[in-house]
Amino acid sequence: MMFRMPGPVSPPPVMVEALLLRYDAVVGFAYRRLLTGLARSAAPDRTARRLAGLSDDDDCHLVHSTSWRADDEGAIVLTYVVHPDPDPDRPARTLADPHTIARSGRPGHPAPSDLTVDHVASHAVRHLALLEGTDPAVAAFLAARPQARRALTRVCAAPAGQLRPAVDDELAATGGR
Repeated sequence: MMFRMPGPVSPPPVMVEALLLRYDAVVGFAYRRLLTGLARSAAPDRTARRLAGLSDDDDCHLVHSTSWRADDEGAIVLTYVVHPDPDPDRPARTLADPHTIARSGRPGHPAPSDLTVDHVASHAVRHLALLEGTDPAVAAFLAARPQARRALTRVCAAPAGQLRPAVDDELAATGGR
């Protein structure tokens, strides 16, 4: 049996977020964030490409969906990473630590209360690191970009369910005290 709220049901708005990723040996990872609404009957992948300024036949950029979430207004946000940033001269936000993970402290409430775009970008970088070892197309793309590939090899590529919680690390460091 399905439970439905009374009244008309309208789907939540869907947003497409493109994180245009770049890597520099001095600065590390940085990104620009672009966001647009998904038009009715539009393909999210194509919307992400257009948002980043890429043509349909552009094969010089990696475009990959990395996550989705609900925002504070109830919209569904589909996140794509685009690499490399097609306009690297534009200002970008430095990603301080791609290992930063947002977690919820409540098992019945999976969405972290302190989620930021930096967390989403960190997840996208870790997602790319995982794909570099599991997806032949992504691996081939990154092989042609050795500096970015080397940087991704230093990022933990374990799926979120295999990451050790920080609490376990603290307990191990203190001998369980």
